[in-house]
Amino acid sequence: MKKCRFCDSSAIVRLPYANLSLCGEHFKGYYIGRIRRVLDKHKIHGEVLVATSGGKDSMALLHALSEISKVDDRANFTAFHINLGIFDYSRKSEEIVREFSKKLGVVLIVYDLKKEIGYTIPELIRVSKRPPCAVCGIVKRWVLNKVAYECGFDYLATGHNIDDISTILLKALLSQDMYTILRMQSEFSPPRNDIKLVGKIRPQFYLSEMENRLYAELNKIPVIGEDCPLSKGATLHKYRSLWDHILKTNPVSQINFIRSILKLREQMAAFKQPTHLCKKCEFPTESETELCAFCRLIDSAGKRNTETLGLVS
Repeated sequence: MKKCRFCDSSAIVRLPYANLSLCGEHFKGYYIGRIRRVLDKHKIHGEVLVATSGGKDSMALLHALSEISKVDDRANFTAFHINLGIFDYSRKSEEIVREFSKKLGVVLIVYDLKKEIGYTIPELIRVSKRPPCAVCGIVKRWVLNKVAYECGFDYLATGHNIDDISTILLKALLSQDMYTILRMQSEFSPPRNDIKLVGKIRPQFYLSEMENRLYAELNKIPVIGEDCPLSKGATLHKYRSLWDHILKTNPVSQINFIRSILKLREQMAAFKQPTHLCKKCEFPTESETELCAFCRLIDSAGKRNTETLGLVS
């Protein structure tokens, strides 16, 4: 085993993209430094709502932000968890987030989907023609922005990692899904108060799932130890395995791929941010129709329930 770049201890991890071998303590410092640099780069300050699912990415992010806040008080971080109503998986996730937030001394807001909108994710999936992960994504994006905006937060922080982003973009590129390429957000997007859109920050945008997992393990951070039962069979998993082979050839391929897509997108005149509000919920939408995807989903659920009761012939 190689020595750590910064001390005589044995390295526990090798980061090929950075040509770094690090011991546990220096890896933790390196990781927090990567998070801090994103906050510094985009001058993040004020009130930040941190989306915390209970998975390794978001839990590692919450811990790192909590550590940063101990020596830098320019931003206040509040944890936010959505109980999606996905059977025992959601119950376990909420318990983990509650206990960990309490341990860190971080304020936590819990949003129960069934209580707030009347439907769980499994119920919405049954009335939608979209894949389960697509339905979940629509709901989470809408809820996160709505709560962050209405509660007066300046930014929303999410745990998207480079494996997530690169896989979504690779799938979109290989399937000619230009919409996803055009709308995919980068590590930072500024607030748009004119259309009720809060600022977004993704501090782990260029950090890998492996790095997030290792940081969580080194800090003994509790995480939900199972995959979402509704994500089984998702086609995205098949595209993700392609990166294992590509990275063996070029360790910086993911970083270069994402940066290339973002640079190309800057030159595409067709790219437009949301410019109008949904006529029903009055939150931003890119849809050319008068209703956003979330409201169309909820309307479909309501119509299906009415038909089930025999009220519509």
